[in-house]
Amino acid sequence: MHLWALHMVGQNNPAGIEPKSEKDTVAFTPYATIKDAFVLIVFCILFGWFVFYVPNYLGHADNYIPANPAVTPPEIVPEWYYLPFYAILRAIPNKLMGVMALGHRS
Repeated sequence: MHLWALHMVGQNNPAGIEPKSEKDTVAFTPYATIKDAFVLIVFCILFGWFVFYVPNYLGHADNYIPANPAVTPPEIVPEWYYLPFYAILRAIPNKLMGVMALGHRS
């Protein structure tokens, strides 16, 4: 709605006066279109610089640690509703006994 109104009515009040005729307003095109196109081009250049020249600049150093499938990182924990079951399985070293303990808990 805002863009439609801006395009149809134009940018009224450019000089701080009440518009009394069409001469007192600024047309949407080319003024706002050129300004918006300029901002878009500057953004695309900056975005392209990050993507193509320095893609790791905003990355995290932990992304370069080789993965070890045998070890789960300590910050990964299940959701709160799975925590009792997770604790039972971690507390009992024998897998079969752990599953039996889960069956006993439910």
